Amino acid sequence: NTKFMLNYERFCVFWRRGGNWAAFVLFWFFASAVIHALENSEQNKELDVEEESKRDVGVITGFLKEKRNDFQNDTKLTNQLERMIKLMDESPNMPRLWRKIDFELVMAKHKMIKSTVEVVRDEFLRIKEGLGKDDISGRELADAFIKLLSEDDTVSAFRLLGEDHEKKVVADKKETEKKCLEKRNDGQPCEENWSFRHSLHFTSNVFSTTGRGTKTPITTGGKLATIILIIIQIPFFLHCLATTAAPINRILDTILGISSKHDDLEELTLETANSRQRQLVMLQGFLVLASVILFYMALSIVYHLYVTTWLTFSEIVYFNFVRIASLGFGDILPAAKYNLATAICRNLWNIPGQIVTFAMLVRVLPLIS
Repeated sequence: NTKFMLNYERFCVFWRRGGNWAAFVLFWFFASAVIHALENSEQNKELDVEEESKRDVGVITGFLKEKRNDFQNDTKLTNQLERMIKLMDESPNMPRLWRKIDFELVMAKHKMIKSTVEVVRDEFLRIKEGLGKDDISGRELADAFIKLLSEDDTVSAFRLLGEDHEKKVVADKKETEKKCLEKRNDGQPCEENWSFRHSLHFTSNVFSTTGRGTKTPITTGGKLATIILIIIQIPFFLHCLATTAAPINRILDTILGISSKHDDLEELTLETANSRQRQLVMLQGFLVLASVILFYMALSIVYHLYVTTWLTFSEIVYFNFVRIASLGFGDILPAAKYNLATAICRNLWNIPGQIVTFAMLVRVLPLIS
């Protein structure tokens, strides 16, 4: 019994000194492998591509239904809309066919570039007429755009872009067929819809609670696995944050001269002779951690200012604050080219900030409770 207790104590020391993080990383890779196995199935390869097409078809069908209600008095038009709605809404094959449409290619092939430019120009004429006379800047901008769209050079530019896109589509198709043939000769599938890197990124979004929806499970098995993953992985991650934040607070207490007298942060709520001193030390520690977070944010902001020149300073500050707060809105993804490796590293880079934030919360909660 004594030997068991001694081994248990040793295990606890090992666990709190990094063993839990090692176990967490192993679990992260294991969970990623499970998600990869489920989401890289044949079912997913079909569903993942069709999901976006279903949304597009749904938007168009919804628009047609709305217009059908507006033209109920016109029997001929209503019947025609009904037929179209029925065809798009009830046919399970519609999303599969819809995703094959390339509208840029259609416009280039059927010489619709000029007509499209004229349509947009006429829309700006309508918009200009609706602007008030006191809206000088708006009217000037509309005039400038109308003039630009009326020039033959603008139509020629768009026509050249369309022709270039058509050539690129043909070249990409040939390249895809070539790569697909090479993979098939090697006994591999043409496309790996959900790679292991995708799974690592997805699961890191789960435990860091910064899910941005860039990749989400489609299969039933993948969705059930995600539910189980959330139940297990997020509490595990919070435990790792807590065990790392506790030593940070103890070190701060030692530096600020409080740990030798008071080891329990909950004692701050008790009315004792040293209560004010303890509260002052806890507040000082909080300010130190807040300074660390600000420095950490500054590094991230400088990095993103360097690599994402198209984002404004306020957008970069907003993104970094939201990221450290573990909120994944997905409205800003500051990467020159969205890269899975950099996305995973960015999620891992978020962990130190979350540890410091957790330590701040541990210090401030007794003061406000």
